[in-house]
Amino acid sequence: MSALDRFRLDGRTAILTGVGPGVGEHVAKAYAELGANVVISARSQDKLDRIAAEINALDGGRARAVAVDAGERTALQRLVDAAHEHFGPIHIVFNNAAAGVVYARDGGLWANTDDVWKTALDVNLMATWRLAEMTTDDMQAHGKGSIISVQSCGGFTPIPPAVAYGVSKAALAFLTRSLAKALAPHTRVNALCVGSMSPDGQEAEIHKGLGLAERNAIKRFGAADEAVGAAILLAGDGSSYTTGSTVFTEGGRVGTIS
Repeated sequence: MSALDRFRLDGRTAILTGVGPGVGEHVAKAYAELGANVVISARSQDKLDRIAAEINALDGGRARAVAVDAGERTALQRLVDAAHEHFGPIHIVFNNAAAGVVYARDGGLWANTDDVWKTALDVNLMATWRLAEMTTDDMQAHGKGSIISVQSCGGFTPIPPAVAYGVSKAALAFLTRSLAKALAPHTRVNALCVGSMSPDGQEAEIHKGLGLAERNAIKRFGAADEAVGAAILLAGDGSSYTTGSTVFTEGGRVGTIS
């Protein structure tokens, strides 16, 4: 196998959650460009339809859009069923859906209500667990499974008042290692920790005043497509001996914190 062939995804089917403008869209398009069938999901059907149409317009592009709430088990099962119906066995799961962030403007620490905690845990943690359970038979059968969950700097360094979000992401790190151990050798399970990113690399209005760019070594916001290389690496044979790991694309924020 040539070096570049290790990054091809021909004939493999990938499910991606949380696909919208940003990391999810760029990764979905990259997987499709590398030969994968992609089943994209989020809560907004309009955004999904636009992304799926752009993928299907590419030479050889194959995409299906399924609007689901990643925090609901029945919705995730519908997503998996749609992938099976259109493309067959599933090879890759890219868990990008996220929820439960609380900002100071929302009322501070105690704005982490029971509902916020439930949403954060269901979307940020349990969706990975549920999709792993729903796809494990496929991955065990073909032996090329890859589960990738998008981590956050907030799962490594506290960013109050987003406590529910941070705790759910910290738990995701341990779930990643636990599933990596339990599902080997037929499925590799890794995390991709993204930092301060936006679709165009510019600081979003909601982030202003938080000093996120200043906290990392590179001293700028990342553009969403800067996470694509790591997402490609973890999906296919280029990382065939990598599991239970976290790849950081956060400008050095976690790795250089002092």
